[in-house]
Amino acid sequence: MYHGYNPNPYSTGYPGSTGPVTTTVTRTTTSAFNNSWYAPYYHHIQQNMSQLNSLQYWFQSVDRDRSGSITANELAMVQFYGRPLGFHCAVKILRAFDRDRSGSIDFREYVALHGFLQTISSAFMMADRDRSGTLDPTEIYTALSGSGFLLTQPTVIAICRRYNNTGFGLSFDSFLMAAAHLAIVRSIFQWNDPMNTGRVSLTYDQLANITIETM
Repeated sequence: MYHGYNPNPYSTGYPGSTGPVTTTVTRTTTSAFNNSWYAPYYHHIQQNMSQLNSLQYWFQSVDRDRSGSITANELAMVQFYGRPLGFHCAVKILRAFDRDRSGSIDFREYVALHGFLQTISSAFMMADRDRSGTLDPTEIYTALSGSGFLLTQPTVIAICRRYNNTGFGLSFDSFLMAAAHLAIVRSIFQWNDPMNTGRVSLTYDQLANITIETM
């Protein structure tokens, strides 16, 4: 993830910062956060103080009201893969990390989101062996597996049909939207499965709500 022009579409990074990481207000409890599927992304980056400082520097630069959280409007300004993330994508991916449904994410959730985007980028790069800039169904399966989504072939085919807007495979933008969709589904599933049984029981109303959330 790079907040500026990136001459290499496969590279990621942040402008440097020399200031120390400061404490921000967090709304999601530590235990709830640590039990989330995306917490390992945060803990991995936390071990790299230089990267954490850079992320904190950017986060504070867009958190102009010093609320300790950022919205999709602010997240949309992030330049990823050489171009802005965009509002539509920002809204979609923010939902996966917005545990309290406030419409914003705190610094800890943002760091986890950043780690997730790095994983998505690396998985796309590794699957796109011919550097065509698009993925066919077999490459999509490989990229999703590399991103931590272990799905059956019918599900991957359904994803291809849903996000293959050009008919020539998934571009990075399309793959990112597909990954954001799967991230939302994973979060909603986990929030409804607090005991981590691997199964959820839903009412019709809950299913309707989930369908709307993932659109």
